[in-house]
Amino acid sequence: MPFKRAHSFKLMLAVAAALSASQAAAQDDQRLWNCNTSSSGEWDCEVNETLMQEAGATAAPEARSSASTTPSENTATASSSQAEKPSEPQKVTGAAPPAAPRPQASAPAPASRSTASRTETAAPAARANESSEPSAESTSRQVTTQQVAAGDRYDQFACTVDNGQWVCTQNPVARSSVAPAAGAKAVAQNYAYLDWYRYTPGEEGFGGACAGEYREPALNLGEAKTLEEQQTIFLEALRSSTVLGGTTQLQGGINMRQGQRLLTSDEAIYDAESQTASLDGKVTYREPGLLMVGESARADLNAGHTSFHNAEYVMHQEHLRGSANSIERFVDARVVMNDGRITFCEPGNNDWAIAADDLEIHTEEGYGEARHATFEVADIPVLYLPYFYFPIDDTRRSGFLYPSVGYSDTDGLDIATPYYFNLAPNYDDTFTPRYVSERGLVLENEFRYMNTWSMNTLSTAYINDDDLYGDSRWALGIEHNGNPADNWFTRIDYRRISDDDYLDDLDTTNLEIAKEDDLDQIAMARYEGDGWTFTGKVHKYQTIDGGREPYEQVPQFALTGQEVIANTALFAYQAEYTYFDRDNDDTRLTEEERVIGSRFHVRPSISYSWDRPWASVKPRLTYWYSQYDLSDQPENWSKAPSLGIPIASLDSTLKFERGYGADLTQTLEPRIKLIHTASEDQSEIPNFDSERLDLNYYNLFNETGYSGNDKVAGTSQATVGLSSAFYSQAGLERARVGVAQAYYFEDRDEETGFRPGDVDGTESRSNLAVLASWNITPELRFAHDSELDDSDNLQMVQQNYRLSYQPDESRLIYLSYRDNSGSRFDSQRDKDENEIRQTDFAFRWPISDQWGMIGRWQEDLLRDENIETLLGVEYTSCCWKIRVTGRQWVDDTDNIEDIETDTGIFFEFVLRGLGSFGQSGGREFLEDITGKEEDARNAF
Repeated sequence: MPFKRAHSFKLMLAVAAALSASQAAAQDDQRLWNCNTSSSGEWDCEVNETLMQEAGATAAPEARSSASTTPSENTATASSSQAEKPSEPQKVTGAAPPAAPRPQASAPAPASRSTASRTETAAPAARANESSEPSAESTSRQVTTQQVAAGDRYDQFACTVDNGQWVCTQNPVARSSVAPAAGAKAVAQNYAYLDWYRYTPGEEGFGGACAGEYREPALNLGEAKTLEEQQTIFLEALRSSTVLGGTTQLQGGINMRQGQRLLTSDEAIYDAESQTASLDGKVTYREPGLLMVGESARADLNAGHTSFHNAEYVMHQEHLRGSANSIERFVDARVVMNDGRITFCEPGNNDWAIAADDLEIHTEEGYGEARHATFEVADIPVLYLPYFYFPIDDTRRSGFLYPSVGYSDTDGLDIATPYYFNLAPNYDDTFTPRYVSERGLVLENEFRYMNTWSMNTLSTAYINDDDLYGDSRWALGIEHNGNPADNWFTRIDYRRISDDDYLDDLDTTNLEIAKEDDLDQIAMARYEGDGWTFTGKVHKYQTIDGGREPYEQVPQFALTGQEVIANTALFAYQAEYTYFDRDNDDTRLTEEERVIGSRFHVRPSISYSWDRPWASVKPRLTYWYSQYDLSDQPENWSKAPSLGIPIASLDSTLKFERGYGADLTQTLEPRIKLIHTASEDQSEIPNFDSERLDLNYYNLFNETGYSGNDKVAGTSQATVGLSSAFYSQAGLERARVGVAQAYYFEDRDEETGFRPGDVDGTESRSNLAVLASWNITPELRFAHDSELDDSDNLQMVQQNYRLSYQPDESRLIYLSYRDNSGSRFDSQRDKDENEIRQTDFAFRWPISDQWGMIGRWQEDLLRDENIETLLGVEYTSCCWKIRVTGRQWVDDTDNIEDIETDTGIFFEFVLRGLGSFGQSGGREFLEDITGKEEDARNAF
């Protein structure tokens, strides 16, 4: 049978203390009883009848009725009226020992943070449960200890009976229950007493930077729901004795629980009247998320205060541990240490730590404070800190963030030290003084404000008299996203800098100012109705690349929506009014590019969709209409031109399937789309926001051939496509190949609009557009799209290749090639700006569990220019990580004939749990490739 602790027998240890509370003349050193267990597992108690009678003569009737001189008998509880009296003793219970000798105390159960207060209840009833000694017939039967208080098994010992004697061996995996004696060395670096779990071969996490993790025992003490349950104190022990003064001495397997806090030890002295306890020998304290072990402890259960001597502690979720000469745990969840240290390294590893005369951890608020502290590396002090503040979780607190350090040929040393102000729950501020040795002091600031309907960010930067630039410089960013009322949404995205070279020269460290050629300045409000949306917007730009500034939309109003008619047809519509403006002081603008004015555009359509599993047919009729009111137009242009064009299309697709076993299905999907767009002279129509689409598989099926609402290509054509896909049994697309070509029934010209890929509009058919994608494995993917010259032996006109391999978050290989040098451009300027032949190779790969590398090589083959070269090395341990990156990159591309480059070395150091300092050195390319933002803290 299982080896139990006296079958959860509850011994009322405080009865004598309650009875003796009124015995002022009694002698304190006289024992009321002394209890132990017999070989049969029953209580054997010696009772001082004289003292009991004297004490009982003066006790209240209710209390006298609760007393029992024989622990094995049931006793009655006090009445509720007495339980309400604050002068009554607190409820204390105990458990008898097991029927056989117990090798060691079982593993303690966890508990949750709670506030201790004085219990106002009467003494409980005590109940005896039978226990029996194992017989000789059970010698081959193994038994294990149980954690009675938790009610959960914890297999620490395997025991058998040999000639009537217990023979027990300790299970290696369960050695966490008892801390080693002071000064003793752990065998084979076994730190299970700190809840450290070492990974086993084949287990998730094995072979990583960390050999294990902190695991809190899954023991349930039960939730204390009522105030009485939270305040009640439960005691368990193998042996106990009580003296007349109210002091109870406990020995062997002590468990002392109040609410969800648990103290365990080998020996203890408990004073029921003051609710204090002294514990000695392998003392542990538990509550959810916190473990403390030490040689001895003193606990004031009424005040919720516990102090440890020569102790260690662990905070499981934070991966934090420490040690100190003395540790105090207060009722407000503070942990105060004297002559202590903390580290986020695993047990046995002291790569870094913070040692201090005084350490205070605010577990509820999520931060710690150290006074007279030293930062230690490999147990060697390297930095003295009179005061040091550090976070232990993601709770926001004011204080210095980790600095950023970098070096480049142009700027020299670049150091930024941000300070975070946690001003209120709904707004904060980050101020960053930044010193650039070759330029001067840059002041950056980011203010964030949130209310019930919006999130807002204000970013600013200023440098007074840049030594290299020769003048003061600044940057400004405003970002707002809101929901001020039902169905209403607002957005502001405003970016502006003092000069075109600011972001090239200085960039920003923490500010949300995107590095783009045209900085957006947007204000927008949107209302979403039932099937329709109305949007009002103002969109301006600051162009910083030396190119032509895009048209500004000041303002734009747009209405879009759709309605289902008779459950068969779909009526869709869009209407828009926009005023387009531009700075005509730019002398590079041609006559047609200087046109400004307003445009009213409307585009209703009606369509029907006939769908079957093997085919679909979708006819659609659309009417395109635009009306303009222009200024600064060429002399031969009308001031108010208009354009009205009907568009008809019929899109049909067949779908054939065949299976290859049960795991793979292939489809063959021929597609034909007939498009007829009336040809209208558009030579006097401005081009405010339209661009001819590139030729690719999907654009050949586009009805207008242009983006925006100015141009629409007149055509009468049939686009024919054929694609084939392979699907897994789960319906996931494993691969697809496709080819499409447009066949024209009439010529096109520039005045009526060219289709994608047109050269002079006389082609009877377009070039071929090819696409291919192959998910070779879930980790290895290939994609390709290209244009083949139909009249020149299928020569490549433009082509794009992408190959990526990403088996997990820490491994990535990416290779791409882009080439459009075979395309025909409208002008030399268009050719200079848009012709591309580039390669891009990037990787991130671990060399071992600790070492890894990142790199990128981006080359412009057309101009024989290196766009970017980056190589970095990373070292990761269980508690820190370092990255060193060397980078050479194009700093200024405004002048194609004289491209400026810069070179820099960047360091980034990450301490687990605390954060990182340094600069990443251009690792943003990983986000560009994977679409996932790199987290500097996610290093482990």
